[in-house]
Amino acid sequence: MMVRLLTWCAYPYSLFGEFSAMLLENYQQQERFWMTTLFGATTKSDLQAFRGEFTVLEGELNAVAGKRTPPRALLKQAVLLATADKLLMVAGSFESVDELPEFISLFKDDLDPSCVPVIFIENLAESCQIDAEGNRYVLIQYREGAVWNEVSEFYYIDKHDLKGLSSEDKVLKLYEAGKEYQPKFPVKTLEEVLATKTNAKREGFGAV
Repeated sequence: MMVRLLTWCAYPYSLFGEFSAMLLENYQQQERFWMTTLFGATTKSDLQAFRGEFTVLEGELNAVAGKRTPPRALLKQAVLLATADKLLMVAGSFESVDELPEFISLFKDDLDPSCVPVIFIENLAESCQIDAEGNRYVLIQYREGAVWNEVSEFYYIDKHDLKGLSSEDKVLKLYEAGKEYQPKFPVKTLEEVLATKTNAKREGFGAV
């Protein structure tokens, strides 16, 4: 009876039959969801999706006020899709390339080997690709527009493709389309990216 329960349950259980939280639920418990636009299960019940602002490096704790300052590294307009224990899709934006090493250091073990994070960065000198800790990252110079719209364009997804889908399944659809994405940006090292950062700021603002 226990074997059947473990086989058909959509969410993981420990060997002792106790509920084990999904990866994104763990992030939520860690208060990494600075702002949530969407968080829930897709029709593939072993997958969860998130859209919003994702804390990479939390702010300093103000003991007097009893709360933290804003995050020191924040993945804005984040789009995440995850299994019980691995990130399948990561997209979002950073104000500075200095936030990227923090993400790589903290979340490298959470990335599925097939995951190719697509990160838009305001002060990136040139769109490129890097290899870091076993994963390929696509880094895009960010000047205007919304991350969701930009990624949809890269993956050749339009509104018609998303019609009738739940918000969670729209993320799943984007992920599936991204499997065919073959960027042609030059390959650089993380050190080169950091050394050539600019003082540029994004020109426009779009909805998450």
